[in-house]
Amino acid sequence: MKSQVSIVRCSTYSQGELFLKVRQAVELIGGMKKFIKAGSRVLLKPNLLMAIEPEAAITTHPEFVRSVIRLLKEINCKICIGDGPSVFGGYIEDILKVYERTGIKQIADEEKIGLVTFEKRFMPACSAGRQAYFPLTTLVRECDYIVNLPKFKTHNFMLLTGAIKNLFGLIPGTFKLECHKNFFQQEKFAEVLLDIYQMVKPAISIVDGISGIEGNGPATSGIKRNFGLILAGADGLAIDVILAKLMDIPPEYVFTNKEAAKRNIGNVDESDIEIKGEKLSSCIIADFKLPDASFKQVLVNKFPGFIANILKKLITIQPKIDSDACRLCESCVKNCPQKTMSVQKGKLVIDYARCISCFCCQEACPYGAIATKKSFLARVLGI
Repeated sequence: MKSQVSIVRCSTYSQGELFLKVRQAVELIGGMKKFIKAGSRVLLKPNLLMAIEPEAAITTHPEFVRSVIRLLKEINCKICIGDGPSVFGGYIEDILKVYERTGIKQIADEEKIGLVTFEKRFMPACSAGRQAYFPLTTLVRECDYIVNLPKFKTHNFMLLTGAIKNLFGLIPGTFKLECHKNFFQQEKFAEVLLDIYQMVKPAISIVDGISGIEGNGPATSGIKRNFGLILAGADGLAIDVILAKLMDIPPEYVFTNKEAAKRNIGNVDESDIEIKGEKLSSCIIADFKLPDASFKQVLVNKFPGFIANILKKLITIQPKIDSDACRLCESCVKNCPQKTMSVQKGKLVIDYARCISCFCCQEACPYGAIATKKSFLARVLGI
C-alpha cells in the first residue's frame, strides 16, 4: 500500500494563513481524525534543539506548533508538548530556558497546554541486536499518540534531520551523548534511530519547512533558508524520502532511509509514495547546500569497498574552533561524548586523537563557533 505525503506551499508564520495551510496539509492525507482518536492524550514532539529565537529557523516555530494544537483541540484531545534538547548540562532549568526562548512556553501558556520534560520519568529501551540500552521518556507509553513536528534541516553527522531524526529527542538529556559515543558511525547511528522509530511510531509527522537550515546544520553553523513548504504524512520514512528529493539528492543518501530499506519498513521507494498537493518536481530546492561531514560519507559510499576504505582515511572532516566567534561558553565541552574538548590557557582545544567527528560540539554551539577542518583531498574534491 502506498504512503501518502502532502506538500503545501506556505511562506509565512502569520497564524491566520499558517493555520489554514497546516490544516490543508493534514486534510490532503485524510484529516486529523484519520490518525488521532477524538479525546485521546497526545504528545507533541517539536524540534527544540537549543535555547534560541524562532527566527533562527533552528527550532520548530511556535506558531507552527500552535496551528497543530488548534487542529487537535477540534477533536478534543488532551495535549502536552515536550522535547529532550541535546544542548544543556543536564538540569531542568536549562530545558525550561529552551522552552522559554524558543517561544514554546508562551504558546503553551496561551493555549493552556501542558509543558513536559523527559528527565524525571523514563523507561529502558534496547537498540535491537546491538546490546546497547538507552532510556526513552515514559510519555511514549502514557500518551495515546505522538504527533511528530520536525524542522526541515540538514545535519552534519546524519545529513538530514527530518521525521526520523527528530525522534532522537525522546531520549532524555545527556543519555543522547552515550548513544553518540557507542554508535559513532553514521550507519550504526541510523540503526538506533530506526529502532526508536519502530518503538514509538508517531501517528503523524507534520514538517515545518517554511524556513529551515542548509549547509552545516542543524544549528548555528548552518545557513538559514526560506523553503516555503509544509509536509505531512503518517509514514515518517516516506516523508524523509521526499525531503531528500526536495534537497535534490537520491533518498538512499540519507542513512536512515538506507537502513529502512534493509529492514523493509516504511516506504522508501519513491514509486511507493503518493504525493498530494503540490507537484514534487515544482518544489525541488535549487542549489541546496549539503553538510560537509555527511556529504563525505555519501561520496565515499559510491566506490567499491576497498577504494572506499582508502578514501575514508584520506578524506577527513573534523570540527575546528573558530576562535574569533568562540565566547568560551563551554557548551561544546559539556556536550562532547568523548570528552575531547577542553579549555587550555583561555582557548578551546580539541584532542583529535580521540575525536569521533560526531559534531555534537557544532550542534551545541550557540555562536556558530565550530567550523570544519578538511583534509587536502577533501578540499580538492570540493567538500
